[in-house]
Amino acid sequence: MTTLTVADLMEFLEDCNPEAEVRLAMQPRWPFEYSIDGYSIIESETDDGPVVYLPEGRQLNYLPGNVQEELGWTDR
Repeated sequence: MTTLTVADLMEFLEDCNPEAEVRLAMQPRWPFEYSIDGYSIIESETDDGPVVYLPEGRQLNYLPGNVQEELGWTDR
């Protein structure tokens, strides 16, 4: 499993539309999309080092088919 750092995420996001909503793709077998509780993002120190937590908000809908395909979740 590859870890994602804040620097990696910032680099990826710099080419994204700054007005785009950020959502979480969850559960490959039953793919849903969730909002992020953006008011509760927390940076913490753990045994593995510093971690930024993006808390799950509410379930919004099923994950769109094209996103499932991009993530490779359609064969599950």
